[in-house]
Amino acid sequence: MSATATPTKDDSKRADCPGCGATLIFSAKLQKLTCDYCGAEVDVKQIGELPTIVEKALETLLVRQTAGEGLGTSESVIHCQQCGASVNFGDKKVSGECCFCGSKLVVERKRQEGLIRPEGLLPFKVPKEEAAQAFKHWVGSLWFRPNDLKRRAAVEDIDGVYVPFWTFDATADTRWQAESGYYYYESETYTDSEGKKQTRQVQKTRWESSSGTHLGTYDDLLICASKGLPSHLVVTLEPFPTVKELVPYQASFLSGWGAEEYAVEPKEAWNLGQERFEREEYSACDRLVPGDTHRNLRISMRLSDVTWKHCLLPIHVAAYRYKDKSYRFLVNGNTGKVSGDAPYSFWKIFFTVVTVLIIIAIFLSHR
Repeated sequence: MSATATPTKDDSKRADCPGCGATLIFSAKLQKLTCDYCGAEVDVKQIGELPTIVEKALETLLVRQTAGEGLGTSESVIHCQQCGASVNFGDKKVSGECCFCGSKLVVERKRQEGLIRPEGLLPFKVPKEEAAQAFKHWVGSLWFRPNDLKRRAAVEDIDGVYVPFWTFDATADTRWQAESGYYYYESETYTDSEGKKQTRQVQKTRWESSSGTHLGTYDDLLICASKGLPSHLVVTLEPFPTVKELVPYQASFLSGWGAEEYAVEPKEAWNLGQERFEREEYSACDRLVPGDTHRNLRISMRLSDVTWKHCLLPIHVAAYRYKDKSYRFLVNGNTGKVSGDAPYSFWKIFFTVVTVLIIIAIFLSHR
């Protein structure tokens, strides 16, 4: 059922149902705001006009020449004193644990003032139920893990959170130098175990200097602005289809979902961005070096036409603590790709190693 919505205040992510007045929730399955009480469905565009996504020049990021409007959500956030994440859940009831690290050291505080408002957002497409099933499948496929780990795979342990990112566009002009190795073979005479003379071919390498250039064009290179999630797990969730599917930001998309304030400031993000640009260029140049092998690759990179924007990307998070250590399982809320870490069981590994050694010993004793 469709209905026409009445625009609500810009400083709140609540959107009231035009039929019964209840709070509308953004549905990942329907890609609409829906009412759990009367079944109304409302297109986000009916809540208000969507702005245009604007890529900003790098200078505006470094000198902070941009409006500090934040997420345009409710006044309070849940702040974790363990990992530092600050998440706004709106009117959604939340537990007394951090959804990012599982810590119980959480407090409610006012939202941070002066934060840069996101330019765009990728809406959730993967419902919470599908993320929970992915979590159960992932846990069930793990080897050498504690038996009680499977009890963590429950729907209520998963939270859908819009995680803050910075994106950078740039052109990279890179020069590289390396030593290219070319294999060749020479005959070598040796004496075998029976004292007989034998001949074999030995691989050797001829080294030559090589150099070249690479021109890289980057659109939406991502830097995660959350300190509540391990970077290696977040990178594994890529790619996020920001180039084709990013929509202009509107707070109504956040209704029913968590949204984290960014913890990585603009200048720090740009430093991380330059490091990632360099890693990407190093990998690209590495593939260009001729020869059978190479060594001592060095690059010199120059970036131009750099632009940036702040955006929110959807991630389902299952966080839990096991023996005082935090572990996480993540699902890309747009594509369904998963990543995670989990504890190992010492005793399962121990008994497996012992069993293998016994089998080897039995085998050797019968030779």
